[in-house]
Amino acid sequence: MYTTVRDKLNEIITATSSFDTSAIPAKLQNDIKQWKWGSYGWTSPTSLIITVAWKKYFYPTQDCCKIWAKDENGQRIEGGYSIRSDDEQITIPLLAKHDLCKDFCSDNSGMQGSRALEKMRSLKRLNVDIAVQQRTIFDIKLFVSIINQINDLNEKQALEALKLLIVQAKSIKQARQQKDIALSNSSGEMDLIALLSEISDPELTKCISAACLTILYEPHGLKLDGVTDHKTAADARAEKAGDLILQSGNETLIAVEVKNKSISIDWQNIRRAVKILNAHPSIRNFLFILENRTATTEEIIREIVSSHELSTSPGNKISFLTLHDLFNMTRPITDIATIVKITGKYLAIAPSIKPETKDAWLNKLRVNS
Repeated sequence: MYTTVRDKLNEIITATSSFDTSAIPAKLQNDIKQWKWGSYGWTSPTSLIITVAWKKYFYPTQDCCKIWAKDENGQRIEGGYSIRSDDEQITIPLLAKHDLCKDFCSDNSGMQGSRALEKMRSLKRLNVDIAVQQRTIFDIKLFVSIINQINDLNEKQALEALKLLIVQAKSIKQARQQKDIALSNSSGEMDLIALLSEISDPELTKCISAACLTILYEPHGLKLDGVTDHKTAADARAEKAGDLILQSGNETLIAVEVKNKSISIDWQNIRRAVKILNAHPSIRNFLFILENRTATTEEIIREIVSSHELSTSPGNKISFLTLHDLFNMTRPITDIATIVKITGKYLAIAPSIKPETKDAWLNKLRVNS
């Protein structure tokens, strides 16, 4: 079943460049317009909307609002199906194949991040009058309304709704590619530290840090990696050496954790750093870069720095630096325009950067040009 559906859906995605607006109810079109594409991060359930659309097209009699095959007790839900399986096995791989995930939906299953939906299994069906008791980043009422409306469509309407969603994804891809070209060609000057106070995006902090580290260490043969990594809880579980790493050949010499202004260092961070240092003997410095300029004066940092753990191996390889200090270390050997240029290149390839951060960056360059 999946091979046939996957191949047919792939053909539809490849061929779609338009849709019949007259075939789709006006309210559904309006609700879809209200959806904030790409704004819900890795918890986005956007791909589930596409899954419901193709499910209704290929299986017109399926009640697509019964998105679970089993309830919270493991009992089969009559007429239910596993939207998560369909999403993971068909929708996400095909959207990724066509490079349609970024700024449109999560490249994980929509159910994987949307735990609120998983917790609602006892309802057995997502009805429009659902009583929402859980907090979500996305508008769960709007989400439920959209999938209920898609469920009411006939086969032809479902196909056109699917095409509408594909056109939306392709439009976002085209705009993203144009924006990424502009980011890669960033030229000009701006106050990067002041920009951080205006924008709350950990990926911007990471990209500026990466640009400074590249300038400082690339001339000495160290290659920076990590900008293209996704920042999720899975990274921590995977025990990666750091948000960023600097390597010489295949050896990691410096591991870097970048903490934006909302994050404070605690002993848990230190224990994880020590664990990584023990697992990677080649690391000579485990560096915490802190966006908050006053972070290194906090009592917990003073306690950690003066502790026995950081005066003995491997803890003595751990150090702390504010992004402001790192930026000032970089300034004597290059100009602002160079830091901006490299940061822009990193913003273009960072997978988790917020779309609004890209817009703010480009707007700032236009204003300053």
